[in-house]
Amino acid sequence: MIKSFLLVVLVFLLFSCNSRNTQNPPVLSYNINSEGKKEFYQVSHENFVDQFGNPFLNSSVENKVIVENFFFTRCSSICPPMRLRLMDLAHLFEGNPDIIIISHTIDPEYDTPKVLLDYWKNTNTEKNQWVFLNSDRDNLESHAKSLMTSFKTNNQIEDFYHSSYLTLIDQNQRIRGFYNSLIEEELIRLKKDIELLLKEN
Repeated sequence: MIKSFLLVVLVFLLFSCNSRNTQNPPVLSYNINSEGKKEFYQVSHENFVDQFGNPFLNSSVENKVIVENFFFTRCSSICPPMRLRLMDLAHLFEGNPDIIIISHTIDPEYDTPKVLLDYWKNTNTEKNQWVFLNSDRDNLESHAKSLMTSFKTNNQIEDFYHSSYLTLIDQNQRIRGFYNSLIEEELIRLKKDIELLLKEN
């Protein structure tokens, strides 16, 4: 009897894990209005400049799966390990035009397009696979809010705080997941969810 019960539990757990691997991630980009109902929104990518000095707009991400994060080039704490993990992700999907990685600097005065270009060159990734964006602080703060995160400047000009999380956005500019880039299990889940979204359309 006990063996039969344990077998049923094991089968249930295996089925649950397998179901999660094939279930598309939910849409998370919504606000709750005054009536308690969900109001979905799309993430905008207007008014940015990439590492080549070119405008980066909504049309730049049309029909693409996006992985986004915030960083700054002078960061010596969580940014280096985040960069290594994003390099692995870029190389994993190398040559796939349907996925793009976007990193937003939160130090726009220092991280000019030239600085971002040098930073990108050290990643050894494809030109259109990983872009580094600069914008004014108001636009950055508005964009961070749309991604349900924030950043702040501490007392020293080079001292910033930002999250280690990556945001996954689908081909319709809707948020589909958040993943801690410093946890291996989260990165495995991110890769699986990217694959699911690539098949979704």
